[in-house]
Amino acid sequence: MKQPTKYCAIYTRKSTEEGLDMEFNSLDAQREACAAYIMSQKAEGWGEVKAHYDDGGYSGGNMERPGLRQLLLDIEAGKVHIVVVYKIDRLTRSLMDFSKLVETFDKYGVTFVSVTQSFNTTTSMGRLTLNVLLSFAQFEREVIGERVRDKIAASKKKGMWMGGNVPIGYRVENRQLIPDHNHVSTVQRIFERYLELGCVSSLQKELERDGVKSRSWVSKKGIKHPSCNFSRGLLYKILRNPIYIGQIAHKSEVYDGQHDAIIPRVLWDNVQEILAGQAGKKRGNTNQDQSANLLKGKLFDTNGNFYSPTYTAKKGKQYHYYINQSLLQNKAKARGIINRFPVHEFESRIENIIREKLTSQSAFEQMIGLPTDDYMEALSVVCADHQKIDRQTLFGVITQVMVAPENLEIEISVKALRDQIEEKLGVWLPQVSPDITSKITAPFEANRTRNGALLIQPEGSSKDLLKLPPEHLKRLLQGIIWRQEHFAGKTIRAISRETSHSEALISKLINASLDVGFYSL
Repeated sequence: MKQPTKYCAIYTRKSTEEGLDMEFNSLDAQREACAAYIMSQKAEGWGEVKAHYDDGGYSGGNMERPGLRQLLLDIEAGKVHIVVVYKIDRLTRSLMDFSKLVETFDKYGVTFVSVTQSFNTTTSMGRLTLNVLLSFAQFEREVIGERVRDKIAASKKKGMWMGGNVPIGYRVENRQLIPDHNHVSTVQRIFERYLELGCVSSLQKELERDGVKSRSWVSKKGIKHPSCNFSRGLLYKILRNPIYIGQIAHKSEVYDGQHDAIIPRVLWDNVQEILAGQAGKKRGNTNQDQSANLLKGKLFDTNGNFYSPTYTAKKGKQYHYYINQSLLQNKAKARGIINRFPVHEFESRIENIIREKLTSQSAFEQMIGLPTDDYMEALSVVCADHQKIDRQTLFGVITQVMVAPENLEIEISVKALRDQIEEKLGVWLPQVSPDITSKITAPFEANRTRNGALLIQPEGSSKDLLKLPPEHLKRLLQGIIWRQEHFAGKTIRAISRETSHSEALISKLINASLDVGFYSL
């Protein structure tokens, strides 16, 4: 049987333009060797693509190469199955860039071969070698990250501005902050008007009404960011930024800066007092349990049925859970769909999944769509201080949660997350469109009851049930079994008919089982 064709792309590169005008140059020699190797694998179904991916006069130290960019585009389009190079360093000289390329290759099911180094990821030995290289790449990333963080910390202790987005009211000359008199008055107005209004929302509306906008700027990569209305998050960042009183902040520490202040210290102190008072007032008025139905209107099963919050009461104590609307509307029950599950355990699971993404720079970079190299310090702050974003605020960025038999799919608003990070952590990130969302897919661990229904089992269950007295343990386990059946859709009355126990006893043991969480049986 004829094997399906595996389309092989040959990539060639030369660091300098010297000799490229010759009839047979270095790029031609690389291509000829790679083409011969592809021909030797013809029996395996290999075939050379007609397109040429050549970069003459481009360094292997970065990814900004036209030939490489076209190769990656064709990989995404499914036109390439195998990438063939003369040597690995023709592809890249950077381990970090190499690991990024491998991620792209893995994403689209592409393998690559170095013809002179016996490196072939289509074989098990090639994949082993690849994993070793990627381990060194990960080590290199971590070491560089530590060096950058140490350098930033040491420099900020000396009051040096370490780059990044220039705060409004300043400009940069010789890597130092200089007051920008075109915007100093805007910053002063923001502080003075907030002191009078005492409300960021009112200040935002006033600035928008008067046409006061943030300044436009151009990134290092030449991307133009036009001026726009001040967001609440940006206003909070300005009001809390000690850079305006001539200081430099690093995490929880503040140091005297080498730049001039543009806001008087007295005005700054008065503004901070109001901000602190409002934060305390918000905390004091929070009487509601943070885990009370934060996913209301956002939680669905794979059939489009949404879950609504409800509760049962036991001795004056409420036990909240989500119930599938298909159960309430007497619809036919789909196999594998959870009908009920407890609010606290489920919301804790969702929170842990999101925070796990926030504590990983690479995962957070992918989730919010930012390059780590440009925002290393900002991403480091998010990873370290994400706990300052409380559960209620964190759930506010969720747009939808889909419960499937094998996984959970959490959709978040990237703009909402960015705004909360800016407001809660004082970290500036680029503006994004309100329409952009990011999806987090996480494995869904659950137990199956005898009738095949699923039941959530949260992480961290730690009670030792075996230490209970035998009679108590027996009643508790019976309650857990009945609870699983009840949460899977069976009524108390149906359980009573099957077991010949009273409905009162069944309800009592189910309620008692709620005090110990959810366990595997």
